[in-house]
Amino acid sequence: MRTLRTSNTPGIGSTKPESPVEHSGKTTPAGRKFKHFTLPPILRRNSKSNSHVSFPDVPNTSSLLAAPQKELLTFEQNLERNRLSAAGQQLIDREEHLYGRISEVVQPTTEREKEKEQLARDRKGLLSHIDLAVKSSLSPDKDRLEALKSAVKAILQEEEQDRRWLKQESKQPFWRPSECRRHHDTVIQSLVEECMVNAELPPKESNKLRSSLQRDICGKGRRLQEDLLMVVKDVKGCYPEDMDICNLYGKIYHQAFSAEMRKIAEYGLGMIDCSYLLHWVNVAYPEILQNLELTKAINPEALGKLLTEELTTHLENQYLTHQETEVQTLINKVLNVEEQAWREGSVPELRDNCYFSPLAIDVIQFVHAAFESVETVLGDTSKVQMIACLLKDFLNSYKKFQEKVLKGSNNRNSGTVIMANLSCVEQFRDYIVKKADLFPVDIKECCLSIVADMKNCGYRYLTSPIHKDLKSQYRSLGTPIWLEKKHVFEKLLEGINKHTQDVTGLTDSCHQELLSQLHLEVTVEYVRRLLKRKIKLRDKEMQEQAARSVWEDGQRLNQLFTEAGSREEWLSDILARIAEVLKLQDISSIQLEIVTLGQAYPDLSDVQVTALLSLKSNLSASAVKTIKKTLLDIQDSTSSQDGPSFFSKVLGFH
Repeated sequence: MRTLRTSNTPGIGSTKPESPVEHSGKTTPAGRKFKHFTLPPILRRNSKSNSHVSFPDVPNTSSLLAAPQKELLTFEQNLERNRLSAAGQQLIDREEHLYGRISEVVQPTTEREKEKEQLARDRKGLLSHIDLAVKSSLSPDKDRLEALKSAVKAILQEEEQDRRWLKQESKQPFWRPSECRRHHDTVIQSLVEECMVNAELPPKESNKLRSSLQRDICGKGRRLQEDLLMVVKDVKGCYPEDMDICNLYGKIYHQAFSAEMRKIAEYGLGMIDCSYLLHWVNVAYPEILQNLELTKAINPEALGKLLTEELTTHLENQYLTHQETEVQTLINKVLNVEEQAWREGSVPELRDNCYFSPLAIDVIQFVHAAFESVETVLGDTSKVQMIACLLKDFLNSYKKFQEKVLKGSNNRNSGTVIMANLSCVEQFRDYIVKKADLFPVDIKECCLSIVADMKNCGYRYLTSPIHKDLKSQYRSLGTPIWLEKKHVFEKLLEGINKHTQDVTGLTDSCHQELLSQLHLEVTVEYVRRLLKRKIKLRDKEMQEQAARSVWEDGQRLNQLFTEAGSREEWLSDILARIAEVLKLQDISSIQLEIVTLGQAYPDLSDVQVTALLSLKSNLSASAVKTIKKTLLDIQDSTSSQDGPSFFSKVLGFH
């Protein structure tokens, strides 16, 4: 005799009913009532085997008499109370009785067929209730979870029954295999699609968005987030772990949201809606999936991207091109306004006694807003290179404008325009340094090089009239008159002091920068005049006198400029080292001092060393050659270029 194997393993996957006494008979249309079906002894499952018929066990009558009486529930009652696994087990028992079983009582064929038809109708009713329980998974009803747990257990019972029938050779019922698990997944698919279609934002939040498309995207994204959190927190506990229900919901929600986003992306989107969609694709949606609660149960990596790479690239290029055009238009307009004002002879606005231009503030604001927009929309700072290139191109145009101003020095407003723009150049430099991570290395270096050139040209323009006025005092430096008469250098200091007092219209930082630049240029001119060799220091006494003068001049020059605001205190060290070379008489000592000077300032040249040593007219040509060779050997053996640049600026002393 063939029997269907059943499992006695308890748990959610078991075919064991919720209560062993819940299975009662089924009332037939004819009014006959079957008594509660129990397999005859010969068909009972043996505890040692699930596949063989066993002899009846002797019942323990004392335990039966002691057991409390429980309510016997009909199939309809179990169904009504959402005890779906119990109802399902009742149907499975009837199925085993009607298909391929030897009954205790042989029933007429017609009566048996009626029972099969009724069983089929009852199965439809059960499956309908299971569907309803699954569809209610995401509802706020508190009782839904108990119904869902029972529905899941009923589904697993059906799956187990399918597997048992596959092992049998007898004819199975037409509904086998029932494939309840697959149907369950289809129901969830339908549920999710319905949730996404009906997703809406609360009116208060909806009114904050600018278009119906944005409200649609945000509503669907919010629904996805809330529902997945509910799945992880509540629904997950109704399923066995091997069903991986969280990843199933995650996959279906992802597919549904992706399909909606693809439909939207294929429309002809305006730029505002395009950027909003890209923000959800690149930033908002990935942030939802990275929620700590969700990542514990859902693998975001397995879901993939919302849009295809091809479609995303198309939208991103559209967005970036728009950003490029918009920013370029805005910053070019700012520069055009600045140039037009200069041509018309307008003097920049005075703010706190400083000439002011809004150019840098406006350009930086537009560029930085574009940087932030790209990062917000695309979620990737590596894609801001296009905007960084725009700033580089703008700075080149700005530099050309400055060159026009410098050439048009006859314009009475050129000096004030240069002062205002020196502050702008400083702001650009500070922004590029502060936001260096937004710039590709080559673009950053190019931008900093441009602003450095603009700064140097601007300050040279302002210091040129000062040097022109001091030219007569410069001429006496490094001459016998300078060495014999102290008032020569005094006059130079007085002239410098007067000019430093007269400089106005610059911001504090630019004023300090100008004084530092002037300090450097005056020191360079001082050394250049010394190296012109207008004086011959024939003996030790003259050399020591010249050394004292150079050292004292360096100290006084440094004091004047640092008190005025210069930051270049290191310049006094150069004159002190030159003074030491002039004072020393021992060849080896001079040799050591020259080497020390060359190491401190790697741009010291062979020609400059020759000119300096030529001041000591009592030094032999062979001694000069030895000293220079030692310096050259040291410079060749070391590649250090860490020292400040100074001697490379000392030109035209031949």
